[in-house]
Amino acid sequence: MPIPDDGPWPPPAYAPAYQAYRDWDAWYSGNPDQLRDVYANRHANGSSIPPSQRYRAGQYAGGIVGTLSRWLWGTPPPVGTRDARLHTPLPADLASTAANLLFSEPPTITHPEPAVMTRLEQLQADGLSGVLLHAADANSALGDVYVRPVIDQDVSPSAFLAAVHADGALPTIRWGRLVEVTFWSELERSNNVVIRLLEHHDVVTGADKSRAGRITYALHEGTPDRLGRMISLADHGSSAYLAELVDATGAQATGLDRLDVVRVPNSGPQRRWRTAPGLKYLGRSDFDGNEQQFDALDETWTSWMRDLRLARARIVVPEYMLTSLGPGSGATWDADREVYSAVSMLPDQPGAGITLSQFAIRHVEHKATADAIVETALRHAGLSSQTLGEEGDVAVTATEVQARERQSFTTRGNRIQTWRPAIAEAVELLLAVERAQLRAPAEPVRPNVEFGDSVSEAPETVARTLQLLHAAEAASVDTRVRMVHPDWDDSQVAAEVARIKGDQPTPVEVGGALGALAGNSPNEGQGGEEPPPAEE
Repeated sequence: MPIPDDGPWPPPAYAPAYQAYRDWDAWYSGNPDQLRDVYANRHANGSSIPPSQRYRAGQYAGGIVGTLSRWLWGTPPPVGTRDARLHTPLPADLASTAANLLFSEPPTITHPEPAVMTRLEQLQADGLSGVLLHAADANSALGDVYVRPVIDQDVSPSAFLAAVHADGALPTIRWGRLVEVTFWSELERSNNVVIRLLEHHDVVTGADKSRAGRITYALHEGTPDRLGRMISLADHGSSAYLAELVDATGAQATGLDRLDVVRVPNSGPQRRWRTAPGLKYLGRSDFDGNEQQFDALDETWTSWMRDLRLARARIVVPEYMLTSLGPGSGATWDADREVYSAVSMLPDQPGAGITLSQFAIRHVEHKATADAIVETALRHAGLSSQTLGEEGDVAVTATEVQARERQSFTTRGNRIQTWRPAIAEAVELLLAVERAQLRAPAEPVRPNVEFGDSVSEAPETVARTLQLLHAAEAASVDTRVRMVHPDWDDSQVAAEVARIKGDQPTPVEVGGALGALAGNSPNEGQGGEEPPPAEE
């Protein structure tokens, strides 16, 4: 979709997705004020919601307007009291757990070409693994993330990869493949004026069928819900540097013959917009369908905290134990007073003494409910509860860990199939941009990307396995070194093999010495025998 001149923002075709992004962002950030803002005024008329979907139908009796109070966060707080609702950051924990499952150990990116390998090592040293980890975190929450090479020599002398989240992109996807995309960001928001920077990435085809990638920039001054009029890039300090990079049409050539952006969907297929023309290929968020579970968990913890507040020890003191402070000043009770005068009343009559009032804290019921909700939410996202660190028996070996977290490892394997080619393509694009724009020596080739095992065997287990293989003469020294150090390259392995063989003592030949002790000589039966007598 080309950059529009003006109109509603976000564009109507993307409005359903951006409404969902707004909801998921509120859960992702965990800000109670943002959650209240998202769910407090969802519908113009609450009575339009069917009774079967009403979380608290009594709140809709009489046609209350303006609140989606079937949600905990859509319920208006009682007037005159503090808002005691408690948010539990399960959504953020879920997103970081999904990201750590993929990138807690950085993937290995290699290529046989020495110049390319040198650039890949520099890329890793510059923090590529952190970029991928953070991108996967946001990808879990929003459903899509976009990775692109960036050249900004004020930041780095070479190109680097940067991620754009789904709520900052307007993609055009055809047959599941990204064709073009518009990235946008807010540069300034003052009162009702919003300045947005839009950059449109696409590929144009010339009359000779040649293809050329380009980035078109535009700066707009509008309102929170309108894109507004286009203004010059030089009119704002954050975009002024772009005015020197673009041509008369506001475009900058990438030097490539293809799109310079890689889209990484979180998972699929899309369920919410399965039949929507422009949205059916978007990735599926781990939060999609989990919103009610998140809200129910917050309500459970809010109820638990309410039990703690109500269960504080309280006493009911009869009036005769109070000390008057004078007319109009009330009375107090002295907790240190030891002697009181007797009262003429029956001994068993209520209110004769101090009454203790303390309610039970239903901690067992609340914890069981919270655990069940967490397990349901994680299962819906494709994760096992043990992955999040839930209580359970301690697993001894990596095999037991994989058995307990089978669902998480299945999800990890599925997402690796998406991330592996995406990382390889993004790195290839970076090398191509560096060759075209910076004349870098590395060839723009696609590297090999390998993900390691997320669970490693204990050193004792590995040592025992190697000992058995060595005793059975079933593995060479080279193979055993690679088993201990799977992240080493061929040169490191060869050097370690040479050191191991150099540390071994020189074998001693003892065959001749033993034969001499037995009265035998090495040449006995060979050269020392007499020739047979000649035949007559």
